[in-house]
Amino acid sequence: MKLLLSVLLLTLVSMMFIPAYSDDLIVLGKGHAPIYVSNTDSGRFDFGADGKTDYYVRSHYTGNSHQPLKIDYKIQDECVDLGPKDASDVGGNTFDDAAMKIAFSNSTNPFSNWLIDDIHVWNTWFKTKNNDDNNLIDLAFVSTTSVPYFDDDTRGDDVIVGSGKHGSFQHFSSIKELDGQPGWAGSIFLNAPPGDYLLWTIHPGGGYGWCDSLTGLGIP
Repeated sequence: MKLLLSVLLLTLVSMMFIPAYSDDLIVLGKGHAPIYVSNTDSGRFDFGADGKTDYYVRSHYTGNSHQPLKIDYKIQDECVDLGPKDASDVGGNTFDDAAMKIAFSNSTNPFSNWLIDDIHVWNTWFKTKNNDDNNLIDLAFVSTTSVPYFDDDTRGDDVIVGSGKHGSFQHFSSIKELDGQPGWAGSIFLNAPPGDYLLWTIHPGGGYGWCDSLTGLGIP
């Protein structure tokens, strides 16, 4: 199985649908196994308008395009904050107050056709015995036809899970790609049938500014 990234654009989703921009991803390498990385010079990963990158992704096939796709995420704390949406009390730096889910939708009807069948997503933590019942990251199924965001009722596994210092992602006090800000770093692997999809990382929504206002990010 393989995932076809037929359109190399990044879509940022906040309180409304924002058009994609062709310069949000940089394509490295040639042939059948290119590497895609965030173009931090575009400025659209700076959600706080403070000159610092808040979100960084890097993806590549683990071999050729018939092999699983690996996506590395680096996310500033506030982008995954489950705590009070209050600028004076921003969290997201522990497993108890950070959250992120993964979802797929049909690229031709992205807000009403959410997909879960035959798509397998995992990482090392979920594959480890006793950490997860089915050893997979269960995809979110968004029961809305508007902007994807999640609350307590949204199905699907949290990707950032664990206890203490051990979990599916790792927290760092400073991340180079985030201009030295604290945040989370981790990876997922995925297999999907050939097709055109939107791959979403979905975050808590409903905040008032900075990363709190980010609810979802999708890559066609």
